[in-house]
Amino acid sequence: MKETGHDIGKAAVSYFTCGFNCAESVTKALCEELGMGRDDVVKMATPFGSGIAGKGHLCGAVTGAMISLGLCRGRVTLKEDRGSCNKVSGRFIDEFMTEFHSVSCRDIIGVDLQTDEGRKQQREHLRYEKCYPVVKFAAERMYSLIRSSR
Repeated sequence: MKETGHDIGKAAVSYFTCGFNCAESVTKALCEELGMGRDDVVKMATPFGSGIAGKGHLCGAVTGAMISLGLCRGRVTLKEDRGSCNKVSGRFIDEFMTEFHSVSCRDIIGVDLQTDEGRKQQREHLRYEKCYPVVKFAAERMYSLIRSSR
């Protein structure tokens, strides 16, 4: 039986709980569910965790969702249209912003991951309080948008 959008969120959070970063978790869950479960795609997401290399920039869950979308709807030739991919990515960002008010990891979790204290807070409680809902939302929402845009 195929997973539903709700189950894909659980899968993404499960990967996150096991130690994959936010970008890897979202990418892994989406690619597996959409029939693109290739390890090299998850490897591409590795440097994007915690706002790109732990710098707190673009949220890794957003990046993981975009990597998966590109794999599904991206183009490989200049003759292909990128409009449908851009439409889905724009809608995803709008909905993500409505839910979390930012696409910046630092803004979402409220600490600087470049400091010892910020990393400690993220490990001890922000990972659960802030990151789990973000990872779940990104996987579920992108899955729904990809499925509805076919």
